[in-house]
Amino acid sequence: MASGISIRPFARSLDKSGASVWAISATGNLIYLSSGCSDWFGFDSALLLDRRSVAGAPVSSDKLDLIAAALAAPADLATRGTASLRITPPSLDQHRPEAREVRFIRIGNGSTALTLATAGNFDDRLPEPELHDAIALRQQLDSWRRSHESTAINLTAGTSSEAVRLRRRIEVAASTRTDVGLFGPAGSGGESILIRIHGLSAPDENLINIDGPLMDSDLLDATLMPAVHQLADNSEATATALIRDLDEMPFETQQHLAGLLDSYSGRLRLLATGGSQLLELNAPTDDLISETLSLDTHNAKGLCKQLIDVISSLTIVIRPLARRVEDIPLIATAMLDSRRAAGEGSAERINRAALDALVQYPWPFNHDELDNAIRHAIQNASGNVIACEHLPLAVRSYRPGTSLQHNKTSKISLDNAIQRYELRLINETLEMADGNRAEAARRLGISRARLIRRLDDASNRESSGKESD
Repeated sequence: MASGISIRPFARSLDKSGASVWAISATGNLIYLSSGCSDWFGFDSALLLDRRSVAGAPVSSDKLDLIAAALAAPADLATRGTASLRITPPSLDQHRPEAREVRFIRIGNGSTALTLATAGNFDDRLPEPELHDAIALRQQLDSWRRSHESTAINLTAGTSSEAVRLRRRIEVAASTRTDVGLFGPAGSGGESILIRIHGLSAPDENLINIDGPLMDSDLLDATLMPAVHQLADNSEATATALIRDLDEMPFETQQHLAGLLDSYSGRLRLLATGGSQLLELNAPTDDLISETLSLDTHNAKGLCKQLIDVISSLTIVIRPLARRVEDIPLIATAMLDSRRAAGEGSAERINRAALDALVQYPWPFNHDELDNAIRHAIQNASGNVIACEHLPLAVRSYRPGTSLQHNKTSKISLDNAIQRYELRLINETLEMADGNRAEAARRLGISRARLIRRLDDASNRESSGKESD
């Protein structure tokens, strides 16, 4: 009882001092904020109590969650015991909090641990360059999240021209309810971007998910039937169809879809992903005019003219991850933050050797493969740091150029080599997709029918070889 009473004068003293002090529990929740925090933030800091204060913790666009996450301790605090970080909390309204140096002190261990933080004029000298780099990445992420609160998606993190263009296109698409065509290579994360765009531009609108390659006209009608009935019965109703791999949808089905879009013009919206053929045709300038012209050329590769006219209103191109090498450390750290906040592991940062391996790897399956690699790493890391040995074997063992080394004197069949490579790629993708052929085909950027044909051809060649023996 005595200890319970004695804490009250201490809290009153902190409030009188005007210092900005807060405490974070072992579970990552804010359990105390002094009155000085209210002056700093520009609102009653008690509103932040019990909110998650872990890097990457906010799972919504709630500004209070974003502010709470910005108060989180830096990487490796559990090991070091004390550290400093420059923090600029996001604003709740018109008041813009100033940037302050914050010193963090960790007390205790395990489930009884407590993190105390106070804002002031501090400047810790960090003897470990790796930790300095990790904190710099964290500050970069915090700045990115503050600048793009509503449209922040892990894939859009970075400073490259590709990242900047992608963010601008997403912001434009999210600001208005319009048809959108998103094109990129296998595993580029296009579907998650379109879902975010839909949530921002039409949050209360019905969203119908459609797998383009599997659709014929009758199945498309059956899938869209509830939405079509609603549109027919209510002239004010709206709906959105999100179609994966639109360019692999059968041509007749595309024309049928175009007819439905025309019948309910302005009320039935199309959000669609497509393959990487557009990237091969698109001009290096990556401006909207060149993309629209490229789409017209793309007609020969599987899009009917009516749908080209629809999605030409706004197109987004996602480049291969290998063309955004400078962004990979920030994207990977953002993914790590998200998975740690979701409780998938305890690792707080990625060490230099592991970051080097991530930058060096070519990422043939782009965003999805990087996300899977971070998931694998955080689940295998027992401490606070992800090292090379925690990354998937394919990533940590990759060496540039090793796959291109061949015996110059040996005779090879180009066709056989291509077939073997194609089959190996299909089998690896099937394994990554847990045997789901439709998902494997989507990641490879081909139709499910084509994937099955390749598997059947390989099986027939194997059978023929055994019979000839």
